[in-house]
Amino acid sequence: MTTFYRLLGVTADSDGAAIKSAYRALARKYHPDHNGGHPLAERRFRMLAEAYDVLSDDAKRVKYDRYGVTALSRQGDLPGFAGSVQRLAKNLETALESRLKGVKRRGADKRLPLALTLREAVFGCTKQVVVIRRGPCDSCGGGGAERGSAVEACHVCDGRGLLREGSGLLAREEACAFCDGRGRVALRPCDACHGAGEAERHLELPVTVPPAAHPGRRLVLRGYGENGQAGGEAGDLFVELSVEPHPLFEREGTDLRVSVPITITEAVLGGQAEVPLLEGGSIGVRVPPGTRGSQVLRLRGRGGPLDKGGRGDLLVRIEIETPVVDSSVARELLERLDQVSIHPHRNAYLRALSQHLESTGP
Repeated sequence: MTTFYRLLGVTADSDGAAIKSAYRALARKYHPDHNGGHPLAERRFRMLAEAYDVLSDDAKRVKYDRYGVTALSRQGDLPGFAGSVQRLAKNLETALESRLKGVKRRGADKRLPLALTLREAVFGCTKQVVVIRRGPCDSCGGGGAERGSAVEACHVCDGRGLLREGSGLLAREEACAFCDGRGRVALRPCDACHGAGEAERHLELPVTVPPAAHPGRRLVLRGYGENGQAGGEAGDLFVELSVEPHPLFEREGTDLRVSVPITITEAVLGGQAEVPLLEGGSIGVRVPPGTRGSQVLRLRGRGGPLDKGGRGDLLVRIEIETPVVDSSVARELLERLDQVSIHPHRNAYLRALSQHLESTGP
C-alpha cells in the first residue's frame, strides 16, 4: 500500500519540520503550473497535498498511524480527494500488476464482426478489416514524457514500480499508485498519450474468407489480439462472420435457390426465362409448354463450390404470376381463354371432392 510517508519521502518518525520541508520540495516539483497544467501532474500534486494534510496535523496523524486511512475517511478528516491513494492502488488493472511483477501473461483475445454479401460467402473473398491495437506513442517514443522534459525515478517506490508490504509468507507487492507502477515519473507528461507511453494504432489487415463460409463461422488471426504482458505472446483476433440476405438468392447447402416469375401465357405456351447467376450475369432457360406453378428446374453446376471441386446446382423455382386485370377487354379475353382451356388437375380435384362429399354425407 502506498503510505502517506512514502508519498512525501519521509519516515514514520520524521518530525513536523522534516515533513513540511519534504512536502514543499515535492510540491514545487509536481505543481501543475510547473508541468503545463497536465491532469496527471494535478493528480499527483493532490496526492501529495492529501498526505501533507494528514501528516501535518497531529490529531490526524495519530489516527492515521493507529488505524490507517479508513479511520480518517469514516470520520471525515480527509480532504475532497479522500482515499484516492488507496483506491488507486487497489484499482490498478491486474494486467499492469502482472507486467510489473515480471510475470508473463498472454494477451486477451479480441472479436471483430465482419458482414459478407451472399456472393462473398459462397465463393470466398479477401476483405480488409481495421484492428485497433496499442503500441508505443509516436510523440514520446513510449517514455510518457514530452520530448526534452525530464523523467525521474519515482521517489515513492525507488524506481521499482512496486511497493512491498508485510514480510515472510504474508508479504505481497502492489503497484505504486504515484507512478502508476511504471517506476518513473515524467515531470511533463506527454500530451498525446497523457503520460501512458502508449497510443492506439489503426492497423489494416487482409482477411481471407474461404468459399462456402456460413454465418457464425470464426476466422482466427493469430497474434492480432491484445498485446501480451512482460514479453508474453499476443492474443488472437477472432473474426466472426455474418451474411447479409440477398434480394434474389437463398442458399441450401451447396445449392442455390432463386424464384423466377413468368406470365400465364409463358406457362401455357412455353418460352424463355432470364435466370440470374450469383457470380454475375444471367442465363436463358427454356420454359417448356404447360409449365406448372412452383415447378423447379435444376441447373447443374451453377450453385456454390464443392469441397472436392465442382459446384452444386442452381434450383430455379417457376412462379406463375396472376395478372392484375384493369379493363373489361382483358377480362373478356381471360374468360374466353378459360372456356377453351383444359384444366386436368382442377378437374381431378373436383371429382375427388365430389366423391368425398358423397361418401361422408351431409
